[in-house]
Amino acid sequence: MGQSARSLGTTTLARLRLAAQGLLPAASVGEALGQAADPVEAVRRMGALQSQDLQSGLLAAGVRTRAASGRATASGVADALASGAVVRTWTMRGTLFLVAAEDARAFVRLAAERIMHVASPRHRELGIGSEDVDAVRRVAESALEGGKGLTRPELFEAFEAAGQATKGQRGIHLLSILSHRLVLVQGPLRGRQQEFRLADEWLPADDGPRGDDALEAIARRYIASHGPVGERDFAWWLAQPLGVVRGPFRAAAADADVVSFDGRELYCLPDVAALAGTRVGERAAVAVPGYDELAIGYPDRSVAIPPEYLDRVIPGVNGVFKAMVVVGGRAVGTWTKGGKASAPRPEPALYEDLSPAASAGVAKALARIEAYWAG
Repeated sequence: MGQSARSLGTTTLARLRLAAQGLLPAASVGEALGQAADPVEAVRRMGALQSQDLQSGLLAAGVRTRAASGRATASGVADALASGAVVRTWTMRGTLFLVAAEDARAFVRLAAERIMHVASPRHRELGIGSEDVDAVRRVAESALEGGKGLTRPELFEAFEAAGQATKGQRGIHLLSILSHRLVLVQGPLRGRQQEFRLADEWLPADDGPRGDDALEAIARRYIASHGPVGERDFAWWLAQPLGVVRGPFRAAAADADVVSFDGRELYCLPDVAALAGTRVGERAAVAVPGYDELAIGYPDRSVAIPPEYLDRVIPGVNGVFKAMVVVGGRAVGTWTKGGKASAPRPEPALYEDLSPAASAGVAKALARIEAYWAG
């Protein structure tokens, strides 16, 4: 291990995670922790960015990219998808994530068996059997072979033409099955939709880690990008039993620094731990999209969302995460997309009175979202 455990309070833990998540400028935390040079690096550093809402997932990559790069924009993130360097697919927890193309196979392989087992009763309800999966696989491979791309509606049309119904969630489950089998992956944007591509044509060759090696590699990335975190956080994030991930997580944490919070040992990069004795990030204002990893990347959301605001950020605590306005790593309000279709702007709903400095920081953070949409 690195330095001996240091006890953290909630606000310190929140700002350390803000730094680890690549949401602070390099000028305040250094090149190693600062915002990424481009969206590909931002996604790769995070390991995976939750993206069941496509536009939120794209923005999550954008806000973790340096504004000065010129790529912290909607078009910059679209370029990352068009290049094939970043893809979107179903991975852990049965949810869509943005991942670096070279990581996609490892994430999907770790998730597939568990997710398909949980989904099997629903597949039976929808009348999806092995022969149906084989049929849509043939349709997809024929339609996409040679580098072609089709959107979800276009693939559904092809499935229907082959006698495979897609109504009542049947189509989306068929796509999920093919994606978990690494037949399909989602790639370039076409308008506000993504094209599906054949995984074997779109992803790098299958030479990535497997089993415990894959778990350790992903745990190392999770510690670096989400820390300070513990093995239970990682088990929840990856949706794997604690007994399965404990060994790989501890191997990954061997070179990390350890801190303590609420009686738990948590691990993070030494550069992140070093910020505990400073005030770096204490006043940093950031606007993040809905379902952002800053809140949803941990089983305990009370670090990023004060308990008194939890029901306002996650109404009814029903799994719908609103876009947040954050100061020092803690939510102080939410924001929604307003303005005109041709000139959208974020409109905040703050939950508390802010100092003039914090108010100015929030205004700058919201302006960054507006610049993302405009780019």
